[in-house]
Amino acid sequence: MFGFGKKEKNIAAPVDGRIIDITAVEDEVFSQKLMGDGFAVEPAQGADTIAAPCDGTVRLLADTLHAVAIDADGLEVLIHIGLDTVELGGKGFAALTRQGANVHRGDPLIRFDAGIIRGEGKPLTTMVVLTNGAQKASRIDKHLDRPEGVLNVRLSS
Repeated sequence: MFGFGKKEKNIAAPVDGRIIDITAVEDEVFSQKLMGDGFAVEPAQGADTIAAPCDGTVRLLADTLHAVAIDADGLEVLIHIGLDTVELGGKGFAALTRQGANVHRGDPLIRFDAGIIRGEGKPLTTMVVLTNGAQKASRIDKHLDRPEGVLNVRLSS
């Protein structure tokens, strides 16, 4: 009746930069929300580290290091670094965490070399997607002007 016991998650930007809505990403898989709703960040000049956008457990660290997924109390948060960067086979990326690690918001996850990645013709647009948000969230509020809490997600009971 009063909403007691409802869990909320704040999802922050994983890297400094310009935040855009997921619908503005130049890749239909993301812009059409085929993987879920979220946002993206165009990393700032000099930014080179992807940090945990929330507390949770690393459930996936891609072999190619272009993506990492965090389980945050059942909410799956995917961070996908760049467009078509899987094709690089890990070139330009270094893991700073491991699968199964418990992480806190702000913990470093992956370091990337923007020069190498852009040199290979790959944009660094970094997506943050709630891959099971449709099932786990009763409400998702976007605050694209606040990197410290871009998404406020109320989890379903």
